[in-house]
Amino acid sequence: MKKKDKEIVRKPDVFLTLFTSTTQFIREHSKQCIIGLIILLVAIAGGYVYMLHLNSQYDNIQYQMAQGIKSFNEYNASGKQEDITKAEGIFNEIAQKKMRQSQYIAKLYLAKISYIRGKNEDAKKIYQDIIKGTSSSMLKSLSEKAIQHIDKK
Repeated sequence: MKKKDKEIVRKPDVFLTLFTSTTQFIREHSKQCIIGLIILLVAIAGGYVYMLHLNSQYDNIQYQMAQGIKSFNEYNASGKQEDITKAEGIFNEIAQKKMRQSQYIAKLYLAKISYIRGKNEDAKKIYQDIIKGTSSSMLKSLSEKAIQHIDKK
């Protein structure tokens, strides 16, 4: 037992050996290490900028969604066709962007607009697309209930 302990004590420390070999490598290859560090920093900065861009796009879509809902509600209050046409244009634009669940929420409104205009088959098709495409159980449930309502009429 004592021999093993003495052998372990005589061996150089793993951390110290690793630190020494790393610093020696960096001294010998300083130019390559600096270039590698710069590349790493540029990649991290690029990822950060990309995430900011995605968040900006999502915020823009949320703003458009709010504008579409506002136009839709104005149509419900006033009955003006220009309001529902404006809402339909906004929701079509959002549905084409395919960002997160926003596209399916926009499609719910598009289906409702089709139903209001008497295009029941178009509305039903949009609801079926939502059921097939979304992973949200709430959106699926809303679409299924809307299809049942259309079928009753």
